[in-house]
Parts: sequence; C-alpha cells; structure tokens
Amino acid sequence: MKIALIPNMTRQNAPDVTKQVLKELRNLGASVFLSDEFSQFFGEMSCITYCNIENSISECDIVLTVGGDGTFIKSAKLSSEKDKPLLCINDGKLAYLAGLESTELSLLKDVVEGKYKTEKRMMLNATIIGKGGKVLYHSNCLNDAVVSRCGTVRIMNLSIDCNGAHLMDYSADGVIVSTPTGSTAYSFSAGGPVIEPQIDSMLITPICCHSFFSRSVVLRPDSVLEIKHDNSGEAMLSCDGEEPVLVPTDAIVKIEISEKKAEFIKVKNDTFIDILNKKMTK
Repeated sequence: MKIALIPNMTRQNAPDVTKQVLKELRNLGASVFLSDEFSQFFGEMSCITYCNIENSISECDIVLTVGGDGTFIKSAKLSSEKDKPLLCINDGKLAYLAGLESTELSLLKDVVEGKYKTEKRMMLNATIIGKGGKVLYHSNCLNDAVVSRCGTVRIMNLSIDCNGAHLMDYSADGVIVSTPTGSTAYSFSAGGPVIEPQIDSMLITPICCHSFFSRSVVLRPDSVLEIKHDNSGEAMLSCDGEEPVLVPTDAIVKIEISEKKAEFIKVKNDTFIDILNKKMTK
C-alpha cells in the first residue's frame, strides 16, 4: 500500500508519534510518501520516499495525518481533490475527527490490509463575488465558512438570502455556516446544535447576535446562500479557520454544497454517539 503521510511537526508530540507510525508502516511493508521538508526529522528509512506531497497524493492509496483536527481539515481539502480516503492519528488530548489515538497504532495493520470502512462527509463551497459577478475568492470547507466583522467593535448587519428568497437578517458579530461535521466546532461554541454527520444539511449560527431571534437554522443541503453586510468598510471570510479574506461592502458571499466530499477512514466500530460521549464530555 502507498500512503501519503502528513504530520504537523509544530505540535509537541507529533515527531515522536510520527516516528512510531513510520516504524509500524515499515514493518507492515507499506510505502510512505513524505514531504521533502521532513527529511531532517526522519532521515533515510527504507519505506520513505521524500517528494512534493501535494503532487504525490494522486499516486497513493490513502492519506494519513498525525496531529489534531486542524491538521486533518487542511489535509482533507487535499485528499478530497484527489478522491483519496483520509485517516487522522491523534497526537494530543482532543481531536474530534481522529480515527485513531496514538495508543492504537497496532490497528494500522488493518488499514494496510484494507480492512476498514469509509464514511463520506459533505463539504461547502464559499465564494466572494464582487461587482459584475467577478469572483474575488473561492475555497472549499469541511467544517465551516465564517463571515465576521473586521477589526472594529461595531456590530454587523447581515442579510441572508436562500435560493433567491430573503431568509433572515442578523445584527451580530458575524455568522457561521457549517456542515454537520463542523457543527461540533465553532458553531457549537456559539450555541449551535450538534448534527449527525450522515445527515447532509447546512447550519447557520449567528455569533453574539443582538436580536430577539438569535437561533440557529438548519437547511437542506441543496440550499444556496447569499450573505451581504452593511458594515462601513469591510468584513472577513474565513474558511475552516484559515487566514481571513476581506469581503468588500458591495460583495456577496455565496455558500453552497461542494461537489467534492471528504472520505474518512473508519477502523474502529465506534458510533457517532460513542464519539460524542468520549470527546464532548471531557
């Protein structure tokens, strides 16, 4: 089996956990593709091929990450473009999307032998559209797209249309549009509900809403949202917590379901409820 391995070496435990992963994979006869930048950490192991990892994913069977949810989400965008399944190995205390803990590396044998199931998760497209329909920015999101105020304490007035009809207005610090996968992330912290990942839907949650109606709204997955703001100056769009992009006042943020899906590898038989009880009650 050919495996693209993406560790987050900025995390404290990642170097040690990645070394353990490499030893397991070498003993199992797997071929591992690692980014050139990691040669200084792992040297010359017989199972490793150093390369441009983004270009090599298409040649691999699966993608493994070592880190937390942030590492996994970033890698999911790469793997979904190449239609490759993805498994996250947690190197810390809490990683909601992790398929394996660092104490469960013996289960990599099942992965290499193909004894696993996969679970597909919906993603979002977020696009900033300026004057004349010009596309100013575009990104896929596994968790969420967040439109928020930019460097000011002034509240935002947001107008949201759904499938061409006006849906609602919010006076708030911003709004989160999330997938079911993202419902346990920022949206959850902002008071939104938890949605089971297999229920394809879009979730709108306001941030610090100054309104009598400040509830989240769950929409069908084929909804097309258009978000406008009247903030004097600019707002920000951030996809999956990445570097925010400015949204001019005369622009529209369009959010809809992506044609791409992230494919998660499941080695264990734990259910969504099991994961909730284990991760969210800590």
